[in-house]
Amino acid sequence: MEGFWTVQFTGLPGAWGNGVVTLIAGQVFGGDGAFLYARTYTDAQNQLTANIHVRRYAQGVPSVMGQDQFDLALTGASSGDVIGVTGSIPGTALRFQGTLTKRGKLPR
Repeated sequence: MEGFWTVQFTGLPGAWGNGVVTLIAGQVFGGDGAFLYARTYTDAQNQLTANIHVRRYAQGVPSVMGQDQFDLALTGASSGDVIGVTGSIPGTALRFQGTLTKRGKLPR
């Protein structure tokens, strides 16, 4: 599962976005035009579980979750070079959906 990925996602009705993510040694690093994503993931039998902290670093792009800083709890299953994920902001009714597509392997 380690590698360089693109991600397309939706949150609040009508809200969507895309970005890039690197998965390496149980850690997630990524971002888009206004937000940074980081924290941890686990991979067991092609099942991804991730806890991501998202925070705004620039103005001008609306948040798909309606917040400038939040945590996401995500789960998903990989099928080849694609991972479909669903998740939420814990303690809220806000839902998140996304698709990660692997774009490259990490150098050794």
